[in-house]
Amino acid sequence: MSKQLTRGNTGSLHKVKKNLDHLKYKSRKLGEHINNIVINETVEEKKAYEKALRRYTDKMNAVLAKDEIKDKLEEKYKCEEEIYTIFDKVKKTYTKAVKTIMNQPLSKKEKEVKINKLQNKIQNALINDEDKKILSIIKEQMSNLPYNNIRMLC
Repeated sequence: MSKQLTRGNTGSLHKVKKNLDHLKYKSRKLGEHINNIVINETVEEKKAYEKALRRYTDKMNAVLAKDEIKDKLEEKYKCEEEIYTIFDKVKKTYTKAVKTIMNQPLSKKEKEVKINKLQNKIQNALINDEDKKILSIIKEQMSNLPYNNIRMLC
C-alpha cells in the first residue's frame, strides 16, 4: 500500500478511506449493540443497585443531620481553620527570616546553610514523622525534575 500512496494513487486512498469509514461505522454499531445487550440483561441488578444507593444516601444524610455530627463537623472546621492560620503565620515568619538572612553580609554558602537550618527547625517543630516521609519523597522527586531550583519549606 505504501508504494501506491507514494505514487499519489487517489483511487487507493479513496478505497482506504471507504474501508476506514465502514470499519468505524461497524465498530460504533457493535458498541451500541453490546451496550444495549448489557442494559437489557442487567435491568433488575441496576434497579437493586439504585435502590441500595438511595437507601445508603438517605441513611448517610440522616446520620449527618444529627446535632452531634453537626457539632463535630463545626469543631473539625474550626480546627482546620486554626491549622491554616498557624501555617500562614509560619510561612510569613519564614519569609521574613529568609529575607533577613539574605540581607546579611554572608557568603552564598553561609546563607544556604542558615536557611537550611531554619527549614529543618521548622520541619522538626511542626511536622510529624509520616508527613516528613511524604515531604522527603516529594523533595526527591522534585530534585529529579529539570527545573529543580524550586525551594520548598521542608
